[in-house]
This record gives sequence, C-alpha cells and structure tokens, in this order.
Amino acid sequence: MSEENSPGMRARALFPNQGMHRNAEFIANLHPLAIDYLEQAPVLAASFGVKVNSRADRLYIASRIGGPIERGEKIKTVMAAVGIATPLRKLKAYAIQPYMSDFVRELNDLSPSTLSQVIPDRPHAQRKWLGALKTYRRRMRLNHSSPKAGFAWIAQHAHRCAEGEASDFADFVSRNKSVDISRWSFERMANEVQLWHDRLAADNSLGKIGIGITPTTVIDLSDWPDHIEHGGFEFFKLSTPSMLIEEGRRMRHCVASYIPRVMNGGCHIYSIRVDMRRMATLEIVGQRAAQIKAFANKWPAKGVIDAADTFVRIHQPGAAA
Repeated sequence: MSEENSPGMRARALFPNQGMHRNAEFIANLHPLAIDYLEQAPVLAASFGVKVNSRADRLYIASRIGGPIERGEKIKTVMAAVGIATPLRKLKAYAIQPYMSDFVRELNDLSPSTLSQVIPDRPHAQRKWLGALKTYRRRMRLNHSSPKAGFAWIAQHAHRCAEGEASDFADFVSRNKSVDISRWSFERMANEVQLWHDRLAADNSLGKIGIGITPTTVIDLSDWPDHIEHGGFEFFKLSTPSMLIEEGRRMRHCVASYIPRVMNGGCHIYSIRVDMRRMATLEIVGQRAAQIKAFANKWPAKGVIDAADTFVRIHQPGAAA
C-alpha cells in the first residue's frame, strides 16, 4: 500500500482542520476496516478529546470503537458504542471541530427524527449550525438555566443565526421561562427578542431619568391632539412610557426605545387603529410623518399611509381649522 493510500493518510485527508488529524489517525489505525467507518461517519473522530494521551484513555477508546469495527458491526452500532446518535453521520468532516467531543453527546437531547430533519446539508451551514448550538447551550448554563430548554427550537433554526443571535435567544429563553417558543418562526423569535431588549432599554432609560418618572408619567406634553378620528382611522397619541412599551409589544417593533426622544420633544408617536385594532405606528418629527410601521416593521396599507399624511398636515398644532 502506498503512503498516499495508507489509512492514516486517508484519515488526515478527510479533515481540513489539522486539530482533528491525531484523532482521525488513531481511529484509522485501530483496524484495517476502521478508515471505512471513519469515512462513513467523520463525527467518530469527535468521540473523544483531542488531548487523549494516557495509555488507559487509548485502551478505553480502542475497546469502545475497535471491538465493533473488528466484528464488522453496522455503522449505527459503532456510533452507539461511543454515545453518538446515528443521524450525526450526516456531518461532513469540514464541520467537525476539536471542541466537539462532549458536545456531540449533548445532541442526544434531540430525538433521532428531529436530528435527521434539522442537520443542514452543506458543510459550511453545518459548521455554522454546530457553532450556534454550542453557543446557545453555553449561554444557557451561564444563565443558570437548563441547556435543554428551547434546544429543539434552536436546533431547527441555528443555521440562520447571525453572530451573537444564539446568545441573545438563550438570554430570552432563560429569562422568559413561561413562554412557549416551540412553534415560533425564526422571524418571530428575532422580533420578540428585539422587543424584549427594547423593553429592557426602556426600563433602563426610566431608571436613568430619575425619581418622578414612572411608566404612567405623561412625557409628551405637546399640543398635538391626544385622540382624534380621521379618514376612518383613530389616532392615539402615545404619551406615557407604558403606552409606548405596550405599542411595541403588540406591534412587535422597537418603538419603546423612543421614550427619551419623546421626552425631549424630538418626536411624537401615534397608534393608528380601526375599532381598537392596531393598524400602524406613526412617528412625527417636526411637522411631517417621519416613518410609519405596521406589525413587525412591515409597510402598512396605502390607505393607512395616506390617512397618516393628511392627519399630520391637518391636525398639527397651529394648522388652520
């Protein structure tokens, strides 16, 4: 057998990450057939830590993996011998990292059917998925929460997480334990987390403002009307912190973070409703409609936009009756 085709060389060639070469070679040299198992399931190289040095450690690994391989057992039996769920054979060698020896077993918290469905197909997406899951569990532990909470949800969506989002999601789940997120879309989670951050920011703003400012304190004392009907819509001025926070919660956007701007007169905020059903949130800056957002920051219907524009023009302080 040429050096290029030796089990050790084939094992190293599987893994772009050189930190995995030692483990891969160790498995490949256990038995002539071992490299075939490793090529079927590269995750086997993550079944033990990369710093295994003692003879006792090597003997233990050899007994767990080597025995089934020598007997020609099926790949799922070999994987089960080291506590790795069968669906993880889908993971490409590119996605396997040296830190994974303990983490791959934590994935057993997910059912095999769930794992089969949620592991991405592309290697880059797999690496992103694994990194987000590991970050989520680490953050849950730092928050003194069960790392299993919300784990099935994050497993479905981890491949979409931008940097930092997995930690944000873990913070939200650990601090909102009564909320059932199991059927939430990724977009809803992102919106809810943003709203939660905005509410925290609003609370922090009130704390910094000082004594005398409460959630019910009127912070918009302008001459803009408090409530008026116009064009088939009702316009409610959001003049207290609690009103702004509630509008943001109901409409899933960040209007609660505008509390300081409302207080210093930088803007005025209105909730546009029909039969008390919230249609949009309007921000007025100076004498014009600066922005208008429907549910989850979507664009409202054209009729709502037109009504808002004429409302601002006709009912602004000082406008001719």
